[in-house]
Amino acid sequence: MSGIMIIILFTIIQFIAGFGLLNLFNIQLKPGLLISLAILLGVMVFSIMPFLLQLAYIPLTSTNVFISIIVACVLLNIKFKSGIARLQQLKATMRFKLKIYEIPYLVMIIFIVFVSAWRCFYFPPTPRDLTSGAEVIAEYAIREKTMINSVFSVNLETTNNVFKSPFITCLQIIYKYAGFEFGQVWLSTIVTCFLIFLYQALTLTVHRLFAGLLVLFFMAIPEMFAYTFMVLFDYANAAYFCLSVWFLYQFFQNQQRNYLAFAGLLMAFATYIRSETLILGCMMAPAIVWYHWKNKTGMVKGLISSAWFVVPSVLSYIISVTIYINKYLPVKYNIQSLVNKNLGDLSPLFDRFTDINSKLIFSDMGVGYYGYFIYFFLLLLLLELVIKRQLTPATRNWLYAVLVIYIGFPVMAYLLPLLDLNNSTKRGLFKIFPLMLLYMANNSLLVSWSQKIMKWETK
Repeated sequence: MSGIMIIILFTIIQFIAGFGLLNLFNIQLKPGLLISLAILLGVMVFSIMPFLLQLAYIPLTSTNVFISIIVACVLLNIKFKSGIARLQQLKATMRFKLKIYEIPYLVMIIFIVFVSAWRCFYFPPTPRDLTSGAEVIAEYAIREKTMINSVFSVNLETTNNVFKSPFITCLQIIYKYAGFEFGQVWLSTIVTCFLIFLYQALTLTVHRLFAGLLVLFFMAIPEMFAYTFMVLFDYANAAYFCLSVWFLYQFFQNQQRNYLAFAGLLMAFATYIRSETLILGCMMAPAIVWYHWKNKTGMVKGLISSAWFVVPSVLSYIISVTIYINKYLPVKYNIQSLVNKNLGDLSPLFDRFTDINSKLIFSDMGVGYYGYFIYFFLLLLLLELVIKRQLTPATRNWLYAVLVIYIGFPVMAYLLPLLDLNNSTKRGLFKIFPLMLLYMANNSLLVSWSQKIMKWETK
């Protein structure tokens, strides 16, 4: 079977698994949002299955891995009657309408995604963090049928990459078993579906002209684009973190607890990818408490809702870090030694905050890393404050999420000194860009201009 056919088959299976999960949570979305999100969820289901097999000490043979994926698809679609009804409804509501002004954006976006996907398929894994960690573990797992393999028999004093999340390892195992020598084409699935989701989310509030332009600005962030084909944890982590925040804000709008629980699940996925995301998830919790206080529903409900959002991430951390690393791996990894012992000294917090601003954001090096995306965001924010003189609830929400990342990384660097500036923090800031993008989609100036264009179109 050719590589393209395998990718198509995997995408269909991922959609089925993700659709079943959406149906279980009763998440209602437009077709474009639903299809892209279902595939993204399916990728996460794929990444979890070999890990669950490993936890059960079941050999990671190709048969066991693919049977586990099929079983997961069946179990997630246990409400098949309602699922079939929703698929029929989805088919009936699907309408692909392409305006002529969308064609230039669409052509450029497809070309950029194609270049990224081709590089991801054609070139081998190159980041040191991958080749000394997830990639080598996956390679030996194929030979020895376990992730607890010969890699842990060598001297690991010079690296901690083998102790990172099994997310990439599991996906590499699946795709290598499927015949992809380098495995990493799953990243292109995440990138493509996340971009589709973002575009569809933008069009909910702004005109398609602005949505296409904003997506192109987002794709042109140099460092972030590089990691659409250089496989590491950060792009996927940014995608699922953003999705979690998006559904949290959907809960603020519709007050349906299933959306809050779903947001918590997505944050758990993000924590599974990068464990320190748990800190950022906890920093989002005050927004939930504030929402309940503002709506006079009580602090107790606010704390309960915060638990719905945070507890899944805590469980994800306990299983993937506390239990797996401490109880399964043959080499001990002292996680407590990574935590700052001198919390009374706040100078590392302020030093990292200063370095992020002076070296990673507002500098020539920062422009080389992130282009002018941050400056464009600040310009729109300034214009909104000067012209409109107020912020809407939606823009305040997204600005709070941006602030969580902006403040959160100095806090994490203060708590975890190993989180360095030029690697972990530089890539970790990827999480701020989709949040900035969604702020722009709710910027009152762009929204009002969009409404004027739409009225002109309907005349």
